[in-house]
Amino acid sequence: MLLVSFVLLGCQNNNLNLNQDVTNIGVYERDSDEQIATIDDKEFIEELVNSLDNAKTGSTANMNFELPDYDLHFNNDEETLFKIGYYKKLVNLGVEGRYLDFREDIT
Repeated sequence: MLLVSFVLLGCQNNNLNLNQDVTNIGVYERDSDEQIATIDDKEFIEELVNSLDNAKTGSTANMNFELPDYDLHFNNDEETLFKIGYYKKLVNLGVEGRYLDFREDIT
């Protein structure tokens, strides 16, 4: 379903730095902030978090590009632990991927 490539700052392991388990992922339309889906498949979430934690990363801080189609909220029950953007189509911004970490690249 999701291609696991990741655009983040730097090349490191444990990109997400989560100190709690992700129990669900909320999928939100970027334009409306409307929640359109919830992913609660434990096996899928564990595989995705592991893949993102170990993904090759690169900075988009000095690039001009379209914002992602969706926002994904990695949650522990009702608490959001991490937010990331998701593109419907594969993008090439120095590294090929579909995810954008707003903490480092968008202010």
